Amino acid sequence: MDIENMRAFIAVAENGSISSAAQELHQLQSNMTAKIKKIESEFDTELFYRRPRGMKLNEEGKKLYAQFKKIVLLWEETRSMMNQENPVLRIGLMVSKHPPNFNQAMGMLYEKYKNLTVTIRTGSTQKIENEIADGLIDIGFLVGRTDVSPLHYKKYGTERLVLIGRNIDKPLNTLLKDENLIISSSNCYYKKVFEQLLEDHHVVCTDFVEIAAFESLISMCQLGMGISLIPESDTAGLGIRDYRVIDHPACELEKYICYRENHKITGIEQQLMNMLATAD
Repeated sequence: MDIENMRAFIAVAENGSISSAAQELHQLQSNMTAKIKKIESEFDTELFYRRPRGMKLNEEGKKLYAQFKKIVLLWEETRSMMNQENPVLRIGLMVSKHPPNFNQAMGMLYEKYKNLTVTIRTGSTQKIENEIADGLIDIGFLVGRTDVSPLHYKKYGTERLVLIGRNIDKPLNTLLKDENLIISSSNCYYKKVFEQLLEDHHVVCTDFVEIAAFESLISMCQLGMGISLIPESDTAGLGIRDYRVIDHPACELEKYICYRENHKITGIEQQLMNMLATAD
């Protein structure tokens, strides 16, 4: 079994689409289709549910996906060792949202590479994109994208923003009109979501309350000093039981790993990306 065929299978599984996977791996769609058919022929079974809008792993596909992830991860570890790469990671993370298993993944890499050097810069989606484009960091983990720079984006999941505060049972247009709208910065991607909600509810807001420290932002909302948007997946860890799901497409965000188009991904970077990216 060719390692590139395994990568193709993983990419299709994680993107849910042959065309998206082909774009990610810079291959022709016909080549990707051939790779998937070859793998299914190898194991004499279908591995995906074929749907009008994409593909999804079936039960056999899920088993193979888990095995291929292990094999590719081991291959990247071997590549790093044999190429004698310096174990260096220069990463960008959003202030308000890290990949859910980021700490676990980093712990595993520190265990493997005792001399691992890590640089982490935090900020808004746009700030991280700009710093990658400028060469200050190499890869970033984002919620949403602005396309301000010519970067390569790899989708690795979805996230839903929810509303938090003490008075969130009121009508949404009333909340948007009467409450302080709290964001982490003027460049925060979640501000764009608030702006879309304001526009759709015909509410004019000329000012937002900016609180850079995420813990302080949460505390202000819990004290009833305003409302904010946060990822639903963070609510349990923050001890937030009362939040409001907003039925609006702007609150459904895609998560991306991004890097410069001319950046050659190192073995250790690929290991980290493989640990964090999973198929639904």
